[in-house]
Amino acid sequence: MKRCDRAAMFLLGVAASALLPAMAQAADAPPAPSNDEIVVTAQFRKESAQKTAVSIDVLSAETLTRAGVAQATDLARLSPGVQITQGGSAIQVYIRGAGDFSTTGYSNPAVAQAYDGVFAARSQFVAATFYDLERVEVLKGPQGTLYGRNATGGALNIIPVQPKLGQFEGYVSAGFQNYNGYNAEGAINIPLGEKVAVRASFQGVSRDGYITDGTDDDKHHALRLQVKAQPTEALTLRLGVNYQHLGGRGPGKVVYEPTAPNAPGITNPQPIIPANRWTSINQSLNTLIGSVTAPPGIYPLDTSKVYQNVDVLGINGHIDWNLGPAVLTVIPAYQRVTQDSLVMPALYFGTNNYFTGAPSVSEGQTLEVRLGHADNRVKWVIGGYYFNEDQDSYNAVRLGRASDTAFIAKLNTRAYAAFGEATYSLTSRFRATAGLRYTDETKSVDGHRYAIAGSLACPAGGTAIGGSCEILTSSGTWVKGTYSAKRLNYKAGVEFDVTPQNMLYASVVTGFKSGGQSNADIDPYKPEDVTAYTIGSKNRFFGRLLLINAELFYMDYKNRQENFSQLDRGGAQVSSLFNAGKAVAKGITLEATLRPTMNDSFHVGVEYTESKYKDFSYQVYRAASPDPTTTCGVTPITGGNARIGYWTVNCNGFQLPRTPKFSGNVNYTHTFDLKDGARVEFTPDMSFASSRWLSAEFVENARADAYALFNASLTYYAPGDRFSVQAFVRNIGNTAVYTGTQQYPFIANYNGHDIAPPRTWGARVRAKF
Repeated sequence: MKRCDRAAMFLLGVAASALLPAMAQAADAPPAPSNDEIVVTAQFRKESAQKTAVSIDVLSAETLTRAGVAQATDLARLSPGVQITQGGSAIQVYIRGAGDFSTTGYSNPAVAQAYDGVFAARSQFVAATFYDLERVEVLKGPQGTLYGRNATGGALNIIPVQPKLGQFEGYVSAGFQNYNGYNAEGAINIPLGEKVAVRASFQGVSRDGYITDGTDDDKHHALRLQVKAQPTEALTLRLGVNYQHLGGRGPGKVVYEPTAPNAPGITNPQPIIPANRWTSINQSLNTLIGSVTAPPGIYPLDTSKVYQNVDVLGINGHIDWNLGPAVLTVIPAYQRVTQDSLVMPALYFGTNNYFTGAPSVSEGQTLEVRLGHADNRVKWVIGGYYFNEDQDSYNAVRLGRASDTAFIAKLNTRAYAAFGEATYSLTSRFRATAGLRYTDETKSVDGHRYAIAGSLACPAGGTAIGGSCEILTSSGTWVKGTYSAKRLNYKAGVEFDVTPQNMLYASVVTGFKSGGQSNADIDPYKPEDVTAYTIGSKNRFFGRLLLINAELFYMDYKNRQENFSQLDRGGAQVSSLFNAGKAVAKGITLEATLRPTMNDSFHVGVEYTESKYKDFSYQVYRAASPDPTTTCGVTPITGGNARIGYWTVNCNGFQLPRTPKFSGNVNYTHTFDLKDGARVEFTPDMSFASSRWLSAEFVENARADAYALFNASLTYYAPGDRFSVQAFVRNIGNTAVYTGTQQYPFIANYNGHDIAPPRTWGARVRAKF
């Protein structure tokens, strides 16, 4: 049956690629003027999204406003093949099976996140940037040539509105929703003469939590200030400062356990399926903990104590200098993320220094220098990139007497890169692209682990900080080392214009994700490498009445990185980063937009992805069998011990986590014209995904069901769009959509789940001046 499915999907893709040019020949009419052409800068030059030979979803300011996008997790409703959730205060983004589950400073994303052209060292850097935006670009597949390291799955570009020279304008917006939700945002653009302008914008959100213990709330505010100057026609200067504060309770976890949780001491295991799917783990987990007899001394959790206090500061400059033959672009940037938080994802996890209370801090500096040129014959860009990040990384993982550990580390990452990419027109219709990027990066770790006094590893206290006992590795040292990687990534592609409105393209692209070392007694993890093959087609038909895009993709992973919580060789509960070996993800993306009248627009986007691990096994350093905590194969290691491990877990053939076979969205907009140019827009939409695993542990209760979410909005626009009023309802069916998970270490099949919002409704008013 699987072979038939694969054959059908392959034939569908071939048919789509063959059919589209044929349709183009039949519909080769002169293109009608369009005011909906979207210009992107994904390839470091301005061009139409329909002329960009990459898989890209472009979310305009209008689309973001209509959909009520206020944070990164909202984007998953708008882009097929994209899964986004919160891991503590970190954002976890998955595209076509590539992503990162970790919430600590030791790992890196597989989807590069950038704000205003600046790569985010920590995902919190982009958390509260979704206001006063020009657009958001979601690039799918590795972007190793132009975006470099940590873009094996793609890139997320968040592009703010720039100051506008010679214009005084702005807007204010305010809204409310259920769950005591209120929000306000605005911007003002002030010209200072003809050659200088200032733009200031802000956003504030306050909403109670969706989960019964008050977590999953949203309490944040953000400020942005930009200055733009154009002293000559050839030179543009811009300076930006942005500040964000994330407060409130922060993310929480819910309980949903169709398979009964079990552990020593639990005498009558029962499934846990609450009527309210947004029920906190707090009560059910503590009830089970009260029955567990081994290991002894497990702490109950009190989720009323969770909080987050995250501050983000970013400063970036942009210099664009037209030298005539080429444009020089220089982007220096500084970013600082301070984290003081306590989350309980089925365990106690703090991000401050357990002994002093100091927060975790990340400070990053980047510099990108590019020289680019574009004309009808050739388009090229060359450049260099520098990245440095210093971290004071603190964590505390507290489970009870068996494992009660504080982690303190100093981390540094430094990377240099040189890159170049060129597209040359071999004929007026046929183009070839080639690109290279060389990266040299070094990571250093100086990490210490301390068993907190009273725990099994430090029962009577010790002589280390705060009366703790330092935990050394099996080699008798703390976790310390330097890890280096050098990579040469490439891109090779071709493009062919069947007609001026229809293009075929194909490419081979490579990328890599950084390796390193966790603050744990486990082996270092190697860089992850991926090679992606794509064949695609972008098309407009019948005077832009119909848009159809399609892409076939095949992604081949080596040393794929995975992450989940487990015991290391010393018995500490750690966020374990390791290599899963080989994996593949392949499929097809289809997108269609139909505009049958000036007042109607219908869009559908669907992605099919078939994925599996070809080589995924790892060792477990706990003497008890892991068989109850995974559906993968488990075999004992001959002569097993704490150094080489006691068990081997083999997950070959499993679907990649957070990679549904089918996902997509559908939306329709109808405009009712009123007198004097006023109008009303009605927009129903839906998003869907098939069943998927939520983590690479493959626990029975970590398999999420398929879902379909339905939303609708009704918006009135005054003449000239001077103001608008919108009423909305989202998740009309109050459907529970699980987006992530964390297994409790001592109770098999007990998982705390991340969950998308329940039914929400509200209204928003926006006025322009």
